[in-house]
Amino acid sequence: MKRAQPSTMQDIRVRSKVSRSMGGPRKTDAARIRLPGINRTHWMMVGLLMLGLTSAFGIRQAIIWIASRPMFEIHQVRVTGDLDQVDRDLVRKRVLALKGSFFSLDMATASSELRTVPWVRSVTLRRIWPDQLEVGVEEHHAQARWGDSELINTNGERFTAEYSGVLPYFEGPKGSESLMHNEFQHFYKQLKQVSLSITDLELTERGSWHLIADNGLELELGKDDIHGRLTRFLEVYPQLLHNAALSGATADLRYSHGFALRPVGASKDLKS
Repeated sequence: MKRAQPSTMQDIRVRSKVSRSMGGPRKTDAARIRLPGINRTHWMMVGLLMLGLTSAFGIRQAIIWIASRPMFEIHQVRVTGDLDQVDRDLVRKRVLALKGSFFSLDMATASSELRTVPWVRSVTLRRIWPDQLEVGVEEHHAQARWGDSELINTNGERFTAEYSGVLPYFEGPKGSESLMHNEFQHFYKQLKQVSLSITDLELTERGSWHLIADNGLELELGKDDIHGRLTRFLEVYPQLLHNAALSGATADLRYSHGFALRPVGASKDLKS
């Protein structure tokens, strides 16, 4: 029997090719095999995330602790504005009674609370480092009375406050405050030309206007061309002062080309 000859390098290459062609294992195939799981990059990302969350929580807690220190409580309140009716001391007390420090004071809540102070129409708040709050106050300016307990300001808005001064009286449907405020301005300018002012102004549900002047003269204006009718009446008003007692009289201006004047106690109108 002959001994097997040593394989040459060429034989080895041939057998290797045959082995691969018959499905033998390949080095490249083995390299592609991966076990399921999280690789190193994923672990690094998780670690960084945990570190970030821990740092954010710590920073937040530190901020809360610093903001709650007594040194940052509101100790000074400066109230600004041209104020005649608003009690500045009451505004300060309301601010100091609120919860919160220089950092944590809820400005919207504070503003809402301060608008409940009598005569306060609006407020603006500003923090001044480290423990001061500036409160800018705009107060209501009363123009007329509305009902038994309310007032109308010079913006045509209703509000509630105590007032002992003399004011004209408005009476009208709910929601007509702004309209009555605007018309009052026009009536006031017209009557001022003959040294009269308004003590009562009424707007009926049907839209008719009625006013009383400070000399007791009542004017029925109706619904249409109210300022034109008043102008025509005021043109002859000086003459009427010499010919009739106008105190408590009623002038009905609801005519196209004239008016009817009913003196106090008269049973018939005097038409013009």
